[in-house]
Amino acid sequence: MRGSDKVYHRPYHPTFLTKENDKPYICRLAPSSEGFEAEWLDNSGAAGHTLYYKKRGADEAVSLAIKDSVVKVTGLDEECEYEIYIENSNGAKSNARLIRTSRIPEGTAVINYLHPEDDQYAFSGHYLCSPSIVRAGCGRIIASMDIYGKRMAQNLTVLFYSDDDGESWRYLCDLYPFYWSVLFMQGGKLYILGQSTEYGDLRISSSSDNGETWSAASILFYGSNVLSDLGGINRAPMPLTRYGGRLWANCECGCWVCGHIPGVMSIDENDDPMIPSNWSFGDFLPFEGEWQAASSGKQGDTMEGSMVIAPDGKLYNYLRWKIGSYLRLKINTDDPEAAPIFDGIYEAPVSNSMFKILPYDGKYIMVTNTKSEVSAAKYKSWSYRNVLSVYESEDLRSFKRILDVVNREDEDATKIGFQYPSVFIEGDMLYLMIRSAFNGANSFHDSNYMLFAKKKLK
Repeated sequence: MRGSDKVYHRPYHPTFLTKENDKPYICRLAPSSEGFEAEWLDNSGAAGHTLYYKKRGADEAVSLAIKDSVVKVTGLDEECEYEIYIENSNGAKSNARLIRTSRIPEGTAVINYLHPEDDQYAFSGHYLCSPSIVRAGCGRIIASMDIYGKRMAQNLTVLFYSDDDGESWRYLCDLYPFYWSVLFMQGGKLYILGQSTEYGDLRISSSSDNGETWSAASILFYGSNVLSDLGGINRAPMPLTRYGGRLWANCECGCWVCGHIPGVMSIDENDDPMIPSNWSFGDFLPFEGEWQAASSGKQGDTMEGSMVIAPDGKLYNYLRWKIGSYLRLKINTDDPEAAPIFDGIYEAPVSNSMFKILPYDGKYIMVTNTKSEVSAAKYKSWSYRNVLSVYESEDLRSFKRILDVVNREDEDATKIGFQYPSVFIEGDMLYLMIRSAFNGANSFHDSNYMLFAKKKLK
């Protein structure tokens, strides 16, 4: 075995599991109300494959000879758990995968699914996280997500693509180690900006073939890890914004125990993003003075900021703060290494969760979880994410609710979540990738689905 700086794999196996490369591998699952779709690959070169599936705990399995890399099974019981695996003609078997059949929200498609007790990615985690979606230059839609779990390595990102505008999805590749990552296009290339793990190294990789292969990663900023009391960089899959000839992105520093303080990172849009010295990092804004006073001394979540050109033509960072309000910081665009400037804390129809703000038709669109009074009256939760809504605003101070992407306010807010949307707008169409928890999820936070949706804004 030789050393390698390769970050992309089909699929990735940890060093102690490299023998798994000779076995079939189920790389994508998508349960439906009465069945499932499974995508698989086999790098061993073996011919002849059989799919086996059975109700979880049953002795005998149904067998199905398969040839195509995507197989669909129908006629199963609804809201029932099944175990599936694939065997090749050499007798090598894939890992057993788990699914639970169920209806999905109307108007959505399943990008990927991970049962909370499925150990396929146990070396990284058990839940799906960090959605990011982008339209590549070829017209393909590419979606990324990572695999996380409390006190787990959290370092695998999995990519999928759609060549039919989101109607169907296929596996692309694995990236390792990448976490909390965002996809973006720049200069005709596809990039992914993320971290090696939670609070780990900030790193970037590029692709010139629409995500099929990726360059070795460049480290932009060294980090620590989630076990450090001092924390490190917290980037989150937030989009980059073009302003004044530069690309700007949020960047926080801290940890879950000590809290986070906000900063900013940027690069000249003509510079190569793969060269670390081309990036500028601003100082982090300490929680003190006017900011602390305006917060009554109690710091909010202070993370996952949307970089937005406001109605006054200036660039601001709109950050998650508390239920019912956001934090706004002004960016010193004349000095990319300066700390952001506290501007205020303003009311907004947001929950304790990530939100996205996009310019649209001379106004703004905010995609956010809405704290439902119905849910609040029935269920006690630290965050309410069972309603995902779209708001329109002219000034980002007053908001008009124009549609719900998903509304499950009558269902248990501790178990149901449609959250952390990754979005883009083309014409009057809003494209969304949604980190989703329902149908037997571990909790509203610990997502088992990544869903895709399109919504007309007019």
